[in-house]
Amino acid sequence: MTIPFGDFEDFSHLDLHLLAAADAHEQAQIRLDRARISARTQGTLPDYHPDDIAAARSGSWRALRRDEIGDEQPERLGGRLYLLAFEGIVRYIKVGMVEGRTLAALRDRVRRHEHAAEIHQCFLLDAWASQPCATDQAARQWEEHVLERLNTLLNGDRVRRVHREYFYGISFDLAMTAIELERPEVDGTPRHPGVVYQG
Repeated sequence: MTIPFGDFEDFSHLDLHLLAAADAHEQAQIRLDRARISARTQGTLPDYHPDDIAAARSGSWRALRRDEIGDEQPERLGGRLYLLAFEGIVRYIKVGMVEGRTLAALRDRVRRHEHAAEIHQCFLLDAWASQPCATDQAARQWEEHVLERLNTLLNGDRVRRVHREYFYGISFDLAMTAIELERPEVDGTPRHPGVVYQG
């Protein structure tokens, strides 16, 4: 596996126009998927190209940050839900929430998860974060609902949960479906029908 593990470039503060565009991100993800599938059929470790890793990470940060312009919020209650997908020796997702509305809190949390993944020879493959909820409690409830829904998918070998918020064997898209299914079940989620939040 040719992953240049060491310190990855920090994409959390680059100007948005310097981050990989959606199509470059998607193409990198396709090549990384092909490398993983090919390695599995051959019984070897994946041979990921460093440029594809960088494009996947950079595009993930763009996805996290795409709604930032005009969205920096004052420090107050109103947490965000996030979903991260990691690739490497293993593939897993992480569902979590961060308290408060500031973008700095979300960036710091994702950077810490990226660092922990890097230690285990994994890298950020895809990412999503919500707009702020009405309160931190709404974000926490939304997270709990999503985790409960994902827990129903546990089946031992193919889908496993580790440390409550980490799941092996669940795709990013399936986790996004769970997030969207639970959004209307919690009052105070962003863009909840009939609710308008004051900036």
